[in-house]
Amino acid sequence: MALLNWEEVKQRYPAGKRIPQLVGPHTFEIAEVTDEVLRFKWRLIEGTIKRQDLERIVEFIEQGVVRPDKVTLTSDYRTLVSDERPTTAIAILQDLGYIKDT
Repeated sequence: MALLNWEEVKQRYPAGKRIPQLVGPHTFEIAEVTDEVLRFKWRLIEGTIKRQDLERIVEFIEQGVVRPDKVTLTSDYRTLVSDERPTTAIAILQDLGYIKDT
């Protein structure tokens, strides 16, 4: 799979799109995708995921630095990239097809 194309991310996630969480039947909502961040809402929480963080973890996946499965990738994301919203970031990557559903 190719490196993350942010223009495709912006087109794929219009405001209001619902994304499944990693576990369970719940979803979160995309608020907007700007040139630098993806903003989301989940229940009473609003947050952001930085473009550079998603691009970095995708590079790690492509280089074989991390395994592309959600069990280990959440921990690797937290350790190697950012401690901000790792499960939401991995849910986005899963929706984009970058990780295996294990």
